[in-house]
Order: sequence, then C-alpha cells, then structure tokens
Amino acid sequence: MPGICHDGYLTRRHVLSSTGAIVAATVAAHDVAAATVDPSRIVVTARGRACTFVDLTHRLTRDFNFNQATPRIAMEPIVGSGKAVGMHLNRLTLVEHTGTHIDAPSHFAADGRNLGELALKDLIVPLAVIDIRDKARSDPDAAVERADILRWEARHGRLPAGCCVACWSGFDPVRDFVERMKLPRHPCPGFGIDAADMLINDRDVKGIAVDAMSIDTGTNGPAYPVHIAWLHSGRWGIEGMAGLDQVPAAGATLIVGVPPVDGATGMPIRAIAMF
Repeated sequence: MPGICHDGYLTRRHVLSSTGAIVAATVAAHDVAAATVDPSRIVVTARGRACTFVDLTHRLTRDFNFNQATPRIAMEPIVGSGKAVGMHLNRLTLVEHTGTHIDAPSHFAADGRNLGELALKDLIVPLAVIDIRDKARSDPDAAVERADILRWEARHGRLPAGCCVACWSGFDPVRDFVERMKLPRHPCPGFGIDAADMLINDRDVKGIAVDAMSIDTGTNGPAYPVHIAWLHSGRWGIEGMAGLDQVPAAGATLIVGVPPVDGATGMPIRAIAMF
C-alpha cells in the first residue's frame, strides 16, 4: 500500500485513511507478527510491506502513587443492578498528570488550549529522538541542549516540520522517581530552556517529550521555565514515555491517543510509534 511506510517519515495524509485499513486487513488475514518476548511491539505486514508499531506507554498502575498519602490513582468497584448478570464497573479517581501523560497548553497557560481543543492533526506527528543517556549517567539533571539538537540535525537533517522532539535519558519513572524524591532536591533529566527557545523560535515543532516525569530538569526546581515557555507557546508536552530504545532516532511517526476531555489540562495517553 503506497505511502504507508517508507524510508522517510510516514506521510500524515495517509495515516487516517490507510492505517486502519492496513491493520484491519492484516488482522483479518492473521498476518500480525507479535514478538512474544515483547508485547509492546508488533510488526504488521500487508501487500508485502511491513510496519512496526511500538507502545511508548507505561502501564498505568498504582506504582505511580509516588506519595501514598496523596495517591494519584485509585479505583473502586461500583455495585449496581447489573451485578446479577455479571456486569463489572469501576469508579476511577485520577490526577490528570499521572503515568505516561500529555500536558496541554492550559496546564500552565490560562488562555491556552485545553485537552478537548487539541486537533487530531496535532497528535499524529513525526518523531525525533535525541539520546542524552551518556550525559544522564553522570548528571541526573542532564538536559537536551541546543548543541544536542544541532548534533542530531548534523546526522539526520533538519527536524521535520510539525514534529515531536523526544528526550531519551534512560529514566524509568517507576524505578527512579521514588528514590529521587527522597533526596533534598529531586534531580530529573529534561529540556534546557535554551533548547526549548530554539524549538519555539527557530524550528517547526508541535511537541516535546521526555521519559522522565517533567519536561523541566530538576535544576529548574519550582520555577518551571520550560513548562512556562513551551506551554504558553501553544505546544504540548509528554512526560513519562517508555520504549524510546525501541524506535529509530529519525523516521518514526508518533500517534498520541488521548480522549478529548473538555477543560482538562492533561491526561494519561497511549503513545504509539509507527515506522
């Protein structure tokens, strides 16, 4: 099927019309190859062309209740008339910014778009992954800096129009966050304000993403300069991404699955890379 997967980025004009068709056709033909050792990755083949889909989402569990005194996620069963016929129903209590989640502009900008106002065209975008793991091994507050972006572009070309730039630091929220919260200051990798300014003013970028739990580094503390600059510019951010080691530095498309909840400043998402 032309235009679905190729050597460059997925062409977004084909995503909506063709992705559903390719998946439906191949599932019906039992032509989906899923690696049993990694349920977060599948390869779909149709008409001789293969596409890989990678889940970039942490499973949303109570592990994200980093402070048990103020839990971010809770669930309780609702007992109703349907119980007699086997119906199960839960009431979910959730802080918007829990697990792998998106920050809408309204998270920091009172007049910014809320989650229900984000257009679909802004949620299916090219993905560029910047690897800062070497820096993060020695500096728990390592940041994507302007120089990192320029090095990426020297190797892969200019950032694609309308992309999401992801910071891959090797941070695991469930493994690392609780331990770092015990420290007097909470170190965390993220984006430097110089990089954010460059992406806002000199590049066509729709979103940034991190595998840590804040697009700001820990050194930014409670000032949140990247949150303020980035979200006030009308762009979105994703925090707590998983699986960035499973996608190429360039050439993937990010699909951000999130309910358009009116008025919400953010929400847990299902982030999927396709290449």
